[in-house]
Amino acid sequence: MITDQIKVVIVDDEPRIRQGLERLIKKFRPNWHICGVFSDGDEAFREIHEKIGAFDLIFTDVQMPIINGLELISLLKEKGYNFYSIIISGYDDFKYVQTALREGAIDYILKPIDRENFESHLQKAEELIVTDKKNKRLIEEAEEIQTKLTYEKQIQLLSDTTAVENMDVSYLDWTRDFPDGKYNLLYIGIDNAFSRNGFENKDEWKKWDVTIKESIRKSFMQERNWIWKNNQYSYWVLIYNGEEAKIEQSCLSLKTTIQRTTPFTASIALGQPFVDLSMLVDVKNELREAMKYRMIQGGNKLFKTESLKHLTYNKITDVPPAVYKWAEQTVEAMKYEEQNALTAINSFFDELKKMTSPFLLQESVRYLCIRVINQWIQDDGISELPTLLSEAFSITDEPASFSVLRQEMINWIMKIRKMREYYRKNTIDPIVKAKEWIHSNLGENITIKRIAEHVHLNPTYFCEYFKNQTGETVLDYVTNARIQKAKQLLAATEMKIYDIAVHVGYQDAKYFSRLFKQWTGLLPSQYRENGGAFKRTH
Repeated sequence: MITDQIKVVIVDDEPRIRQGLERLIKKFRPNWHICGVFSDGDEAFREIHEKIGAFDLIFTDVQMPIINGLELISLLKEKGYNFYSIIISGYDDFKYVQTALREGAIDYILKPIDRENFESHLQKAEELIVTDKKNKRLIEEAEEIQTKLTYEKQIQLLSDTTAVENMDVSYLDWTRDFPDGKYNLLYIGIDNAFSRNGFENKDEWKKWDVTIKESIRKSFMQERNWIWKNNQYSYWVLIYNGEEAKIEQSCLSLKTTIQRTTPFTASIALGQPFVDLSMLVDVKNELREAMKYRMIQGGNKLFKTESLKHLTYNKITDVPPAVYKWAEQTVEAMKYEEQNALTAINSFFDELKKMTSPFLLQESVRYLCIRVINQWIQDDGISELPTLLSEAFSITDEPASFSVLRQEMINWIMKIRKMREYYRKNTIDPIVKAKEWIHSNLGENITIKRIAEHVHLNPTYFCEYFKNQTGETVLDYVTNARIQKAKQLLAATEMKIYDIAVHVGYQDAKYFSRLFKQWTGLLPSQYRENGGAFKRTH
């Protein structure tokens, strides 16, 4: 049974033969589609390449002017066309038959065409083409299923990773299965889902959830991406090798689409590109912190983590100019003696005390916090922003009184000042310091965030700096250090393999054994039996 229409091309320099072939094909196979009839190979080649495109079967004469039949078949094959061919010729010469078969012809018909046998030639071609199409569909279906399964597995891994606050880098080994390249992570949060009356019904929200997810999918369909839920009202999107300008434009379009097609608005946090997927947890945390800017600037916004490092804060309406003046003087005074900073911040709060709006007071304090952090980043190339800014904002949430707010903010700013001084006095090579810490903590939960905090660097910057300076990723370095330590213990002690696994930071002995074999070519037990790379010492 034919499941697809077969497309046929006829090429012969004799009009009588062309017409005869056309009539016979229509008679015996009326459901076939004759998509082109040509008088020479040159014309056929041009028309197929420029207009017809893919086809299934070609009937062609051998001897034709300019381009003969065998040359035509060869040229089409070189262009990547996949088809069957039947040669029509007046020459009963084995040399032609042999050449035709070598070029992939499935049949060879002599002129004049025997009408009674012609139908058998069509039957043979049809069986081959139908079988070929069926096999191709089966392969495509299998590949599609495999692609879906791989995608679903990757989505689950990404979901599990973003669901935890910190994750030991050894459990990010699955990132090696993702393609090398540049990634961007987006965090999409529905602004007013909790406050909308009437949308507490789960079934009703499901309808809008489907609409939103489809809008997200369409907005980023031009780039390879992975989309998964963070919680009921927020989503993650990981984009592979996307152009930053296009991603930003897609984010803005998505916000507009959600506002137009649902009762909600959405805010989007866009992270800077990164090339090491083991950074996913830290990038995720930065985006969640960036989303907190909804408290300051309101919803339906695009927040870029890049703007946290080079912040230009729009002035709040109705805030007295003196507040900005003393905020800037406080930031500047932090570079000098402690008393200078105290004088400036007290003058800042003296101006705030004149305000009658608690909202403006809170926003003014938060503005100062952002400027303090941003100035530290600009001066020292260091970022403690996610934790320190959250800490400062929590102070402004529900202070017991103005005096409490004032004192707690003075304490916070003085702490920042001391941290800056300590950093400047005690900064050593962060790579050396990081490696020392890693080797001292092989049995602990090692995360990029913990390492970066130890050397007082922003996690994203530290990850890229480590790779540039050492030529390997943090994940590879930690894994190699643990494997080397395990090899020493296997060769020099009688510890059980499970205990060695735990000692070097792997709670799952099976996972440890599989990883050990990937790095050494041997299971831990085989390595010990072979004496390892070390001689036992007593």
